[in-house]
Amino acid sequence: MTGFYGQYQTTLDDKGRFALPAKLRHVTSPDGAPILDGTIILNRGLEGCLSIYPENEWSAIQNRLSSLDFTNQDFRYFSRRFYSGVSPVTPDKNGRVLVPQHLIAEADLKKELLILGVNRWIEVWNPDRYNYYVQQYRGTYEEVAGRLFTGKHDEPAE
Repeated sequence: MTGFYGQYQTTLDDKGRFALPAKLRHVTSPDGAPILDGTIILNRGLEGCLSIYPENEWSAIQNRLSSLDFTNQDFRYFSRRFYSGVSPVTPDKNGRVLVPQHLIAEADLKKELLILGVNRWIEVWNPDRYNYYVQQYRGTYEEVAGRLFTGKHDEPAE
């Protein structure tokens, strides 16, 4: 099975580092190569988390964004916010990732962290912010699944 899955607790140390869970560090591509080998991309995510992208996922995002019209104001705004947060990082031999201060502040990270495997990327959350996000999301897990799997994902929950 390839992809990132699961939920893990870890801590942010005084130097702004956290250890990627071993189960996520050892995920491999179909050809058996470690997905998180070398430099990975750490960036602000959506809904208040940080996102970690392996090289192949980052390339796909860049290709998609590069295909958009630069004259579109939303594109320019998003690009500025998105790319200004990028921090290429290389986990150390113990799997620790150094988080820049601006990203710690952006995601309101404290000592306790929640790490989520989200198939193609990894998310880093302040656990309180994640719990608030889950409580505030409109619709139940089952309702959201129904919208996504029936192709009606643009309709708001009632």
